[in-house]
Amino acid sequence: MAELKIVKDWGGFEKFIAQIHEDGDVIVQHNQTLTGKSGASRQIDVVVTVQKGPYEYLTLIECKFWNSSVKREQIDVLWASMQDLNASKGAFFTTKGFQKGAQKYAESKGISLYKVREITDDEWGKPGRVIDIYLQVIQRTVRNFVPEVNGIAAINGAKLPASDAPLPINISLGDDNSSCMIVSEHKKKYSTFEALITHHSLEVMKIYLANPPLINSGEECVRYLLYPVNLLFPKNIIIKQNSFLFKMPKISFEVGIKVHQSRIIVDRSSKLAYALAVVDCINKKTFAVSKALDQPKPIWTPLINHDKIQVQSGSDEKPIINGSILAVSIKNFFSPDEMDGLTPTELRRYDMI
Repeated sequence: MAELKIVKDWGGFEKFIAQIHEDGDVIVQHNQTLTGKSGASRQIDVVVTVQKGPYEYLTLIECKFWNSSVKREQIDVLWASMQDLNASKGAFFTTKGFQKGAQKYAESKGISLYKVREITDDEWGKPGRVIDIYLQVIQRTVRNFVPEVNGIAAINGAKLPASDAPLPINISLGDDNSSCMIVSEHKKKYSTFEALITHHSLEVMKIYLANPPLINSGEECVRYLLYPVNLLFPKNIIIKQNSFLFKMPKISFEVGIKVHQSRIIVDRSSKLAYALAVVDCINKKTFAVSKALDQPKPIWTPLINHDKIQVQSGSDEKPIINGSILAVSIKNFFSPDEMDGLTPTELRRYDMI
């Protein structure tokens, strides 16, 4: 997509400039030799003719694919051709720019000056024409739930479970119809036991999301991480499930984090035959001229420097940088059975009092 890949020589540059003027409403001719009022022959790189009823307007365009800036004498040659051929307008296109004297002279004669260059990353919008980032989709689970119970009470005539029997505490994460209610003062913050665990599992996931690492040099993969969690209650938390009350000073469990990592590469020019910047050196404006592969005509649009807009607006939002990690989380829990038989990477313990 770079300019030098599209235009390989002087003649190619002339043809390219001719092509970007072909909008269907004008007649565009390349490499024309016209005879002026003086009788002299004038070689013009590109001639654009507009016909409106009985009227005809000529625009003469000179194209210089040079390694140096255009000088005043080249502008003077174009001005002489305009006078001799009764042209309504003149324009100069180059890839290197114009000397100050040439620019001042062209402005005095109403000649437009354009510099053709690549579109910058700022003008494409960061991170640039090619977006190359890593996507991590994060999901959590809770497993190995171990409540430390120091008191059980039966209500409604129920019998206490045997000392060696499993505690009749059943939690159902992601289920709004919880029957495991908090009845101690902790209910002011969490109405159910599931809500408390869900909250802290989210806090653990936020730890990962705050600074997600690139896994295995960016290869596409699924990895499992493990955060041990200890919730300590200076005042015992009391929960009610079915016909039992449970008093607990501590709850331990593990939050499993599943990371699905993939790489995303998007070339924003992939559906374009070309996309270049054309700088109006007289009026200090910049345009993007592009043509889609499936369209016959080019499109001219004003270019915007996104970085300048961000500074002017005072936005603190950081632009995406190629090679960065975009981490997104899924609300639902995945089944803890997925981690059976695996050896997940254990990360720092999460303690909350």
